[in-house]
Amino acid sequence: MDIKNVMVPTDFSPPSRMALDYGVALARILRARLTLLHVLEPPLVLEVATPAEISKIELEHRESALQELGNLLSPEDEDDLNLQTVLKSGNVRKEIAAAVHEYHADIVVMGAHGRGRIGRMILGSTTEGLLRKLEIPVMTVCHTASPRSFKRILFATDLSESSRPVFAFALDMARNLQAEILAMHALGGPVLASGELGMPVEWKLAADEAQRRLEELVSEGKSEAVVVQTLLVDGSAAPQILKAAQENSADLILLSVDNKGIIERALLGTTAERITREATVPVLSIPVSGKIERAATGRSHRIA
Repeated sequence: MDIKNVMVPTDFSPPSRMALDYGVALARILRARLTLLHVLEPPLVLEVATPAEISKIELEHRESALQELGNLLSPEDEDDLNLQTVLKSGNVRKEIAAAVHEYHADIVVMGAHGRGRIGRMILGSTTEGLLRKLEIPVMTVCHTASPRSFKRILFATDLSESSRPVFAFALDMARNLQAEILAMHALGGPVLASGELGMPVEWKLAADEAQRRLEELVSEGKSEAVVVQTLLVDGSAAPQILKAAQENSADLILLSVDNKGIIERALLGTTAERITREATVPVLSIPVSGKIERAATGRSHRIA
């Protein structure tokens, strides 16, 4: 899959500014265009305001937003970036989704709102809505650390067939970022829990089969000149993934989001949802869609 346009929606808040740092880093590494997007929501005006007064308020908001967009990056930062700024008006979620298609974004980098322990448990409604809707990768940034160099990618996999296109995407990304992959599977996950006849499988057999499939990923990595290490753990997927990211100094968590049906996509998935909310490193959610599958099948489609 070609990543030629990195889109960063911003509301000028601290979380969105953190997301911008990662968007800039990705755009530089991948030599991609950086699109900064801000959506103006309708201003609150008094019912007694005249049309002329409303127009004046809207114009002031627009000019202020354009100035803030222009101040997000220093002139030095802009020198080595293919930068474009976009200003839209309307419903934030709808306008961002429309802009993704209009400007042919290949990945969206967003901040997730929330402060402190309680706030972090509540993902920003705009971010969460777009995670459910967009059919391109979405990176969420929820912490205050400066961007690192994406040298270690934690690829959490359920080892299902639907995850294979996502692994192909991960290989492309790792090769272009000059990163290595830690492919992990938690045996407490939903796969490998039953045999062909629906009868329980002994833990040892399940572990052996999981390890065999993980080793296949190692072989695929070698063929693509990407170092792939494996990690097999026992327990519930979400807490094990969060733990593994911390203990193995991951710079990025990569997850697949299945969108086979409307209900599955609407629920986002309890594992992906918790990781996106609680991770202390950026999380890249990859929707399993026709676009991703075609990119994985045609290996000539590389990240730029």
